Amino acid sequence: MKFANFIFLLLFLCQGKFIFSQPDSIVALKEEKQVLALLKWYYDDLVKKDSQQVTTALTDAEKLFADRDNKLLQRQAWLLQQYYKAGRNASAEKAAALMLDAANTAGKKSWPITEAECWHYSGSFYFSGAMYVSAFEYMQKAQNVFDEYETGKYSYLLRYADGLAVCYYQFGEYGQAIKYMKKTKLLPAWWNTFIYFPSIDNTIALCYQQLKQYDSAAAWYHRSYEGAATVRDSFYMALANGNLGVTYYSQQRFDEALPLVEADYLASNRAGEKGSAFNAAMILVAIYIKKGQTATAQKYMDLSRSFAHGTGEAVLLRNWYENLYHLFQAKGDYKNTALFADSFLFYKDSVTALRDKKAYNQAVLKIETEKHLNEVNQLESKRKAQILLRNSLLVGLLLLTIIIFLWVNRQLLKRNKEKELAQQQLQFAEQELINYTHQLKEKTDVLEQLRNQISTENTKSERTDNINSLLAATILTEDDWKKFRQLFEKVYPGFFIHLNERISDLSATDIRLLALAKLKLPSKDMASMLGVGYDAVKKAKQRLRKKINLPDAKDLKDLVELI
Repeated sequence: MKFANFIFLLLFLCQGKFIFSQPDSIVALKEEKQVLALLKWYYDDLVKKDSQQVTTALTDAEKLFADRDNKLLQRQAWLLQQYYKAGRNASAEKAAALMLDAANTAGKKSWPITEAECWHYSGSFYFSGAMYVSAFEYMQKAQNVFDEYETGKYSYLLRYADGLAVCYYQFGEYGQAIKYMKKTKLLPAWWNTFIYFPSIDNTIALCYQQLKQYDSAAAWYHRSYEGAATVRDSFYMALANGNLGVTYYSQQRFDEALPLVEADYLASNRAGEKGSAFNAAMILVAIYIKKGQTATAQKYMDLSRSFAHGTGEAVLLRNWYENLYHLFQAKGDYKNTALFADSFLFYKDSVTALRDKKAYNQAVLKIETEKHLNEVNQLESKRKAQILLRNSLLVGLLLLTIIIFLWVNRQLLKRNKEKELAQQQLQFAEQELINYTHQLKEKTDVLEQLRNQISTENTKSERTDNINSLLAATILTEDDWKKFRQLFEKVYPGFFIHLNERISDLSATDIRLLALAKLKLPSKDMASMLGVGYDAVKKAKQRLRKKINLPDAKDLKDLVELI
């Protein structure tokens, strides 16, 4: 029974029997066992050496792990360096500050888990300096990160939960303390070489006992006993049974409690645990008084007198004088009962005052913690809101950029398609104009042959009259011209409009002549297509040049190129 030393025991839950392991061999282990091996090497071998050797070994280990591309071990080796440097400070507050600096560095390296581990170690330093609000803040902050991982190769993060459990115990929040102690129990079985699980089981039972949930307390004391029995730890076996005896005593199951508490008393004395032996003796005195065995009760009172008065602690003296009062009352010695009643009441009032002060301090501490956490949560909520707003703006901007890009791309595709279609239509129109012009030329060639033939025959037959009538007609008839003009407009859109704008008073013949010039046809072909002689085309060109005042140095083709 170690109620007075409870907190101190919890702080050393991670102590174990370490096995030596070098960094080279650690890398060869399974991934989920590597962190445990590194911790064993650190605590079993390195911490026994001087600071220079420790720093050098951890630096070399970090480099080795980096060379092997083992980021987990690399960061753990770096973390141990920061923890070792911080722990060498006599000031808990300064050590905590150094770990917060390390957390900032880890954050800049984008190591979120290592950053959280630094927060946890900072909290543990604050706790050792009795700065419980800050301790709770950073341990809880770290635990929020651990809760997101703690599986697979990160299962080692479960070991940090007991530190937060201690904080909750300090605040009297036994339910929360149980929750995080049980989280530590989720560690893989091989961690039993580093963490002493019977101690955790015993602590969980103590929490249940504080909550007066005696059946649950008894079940966890049994687990603690069985775990200690597995490793043949006689002291912890007796301690678990002694605490179980206290649970039975609280339920007034005195016959079941008696042998367990007696065994605890003997084991505590053998282990030199005087405080635990005193607590067991007080329980035994109370049980023997209830059973009417005052002589045996007196024996335990005598055995515990020197320790109670030697410490001078009000709680111990209150317990001792209370039992002494009840003992003389059971003996019927009312004179001594009245004598020791004063001492009992004096120390009872002292303990009450101490408890009231402790309750007050716990209440103030809890209020301060809740207030501080509320401020932290508000800041965190504000930060998250800002991040959400920023991310929303970025997403909105990205979507807008994508929409604009798609729209522009679609417009470009549409424009390219329209351009390609227009190009195809132009090419088709050009080819159609060429074909049509070629057909007209062939037609005029045939008629020219007929004219030549008639000129040589000099006959006056009906057939000759019909042919002459045909030759007298304009080859580009109105229908031909309309079709020709439609094709020409497709190839050279706006030509006739621009032509009329630049040169007014053009005759139909002038317009047709200029259109054929735009096609770069020679005068002979123009004559054939217009159904006139070569000389007529030359004269028509000369008249046109005068009409538009075209210099001699330039040709009609040069003019139409500008239109």
